[in-house]
Amino acid sequence: MRASTALLELFKDEREWRRFFRSCCETGPRRLMAQAWQYRDELMERGYPCPTEEVEDALLGLARALLPESAAAGWDAEWAHELCKDTLAHLAEHYARLSAEEQDVLDLSALDAWDERMVAAGLDNNPAAFRAALTGWERTGLEAMKRVGARGGAA
Repeated sequence: MRASTALLELFKDEREWRRFFRSCCETGPRRLMAQAWQYRDELMERGYPCPTEEVEDALLGLARALLPESAAAGWDAEWAHELCKDTLAHLAEHYARLSAEEQDVLDLSALDAWDERMVAAGLDNNPAAFRAALTGWERTGLEAMKRVGARGGAA
């Protein structure tokens, strides 16, 4: 069962969880995501194990769908920035391990398609799609570095 479906079942069954969701949404997306672990734990107790990231994405999606005027329904640029910052730091670690020759021949043009997906997800206010595109962007960058490192910087 997807996290959003499981959360909807939880809200349908439990008034207190509905109230908690509304309260978090009124405060903002950071508050909603900060509480994702509680929703995740409750879903796990009910037999629906979901990773925290999936629960976060589902909560933000439900905020947009169920409470579109709430603070949590808007795009959270700070959240996106933090995700990007962590990803860039991870890529920078790997980049620093490359020789100067390897860095010179590194081709990161394949990241452009992922950049476009991230921009589109941001414009669509779709955190799940943004996270997926950022993951693809990171994976593609790491693969490019691995390829250039494997051939020793040869063009």
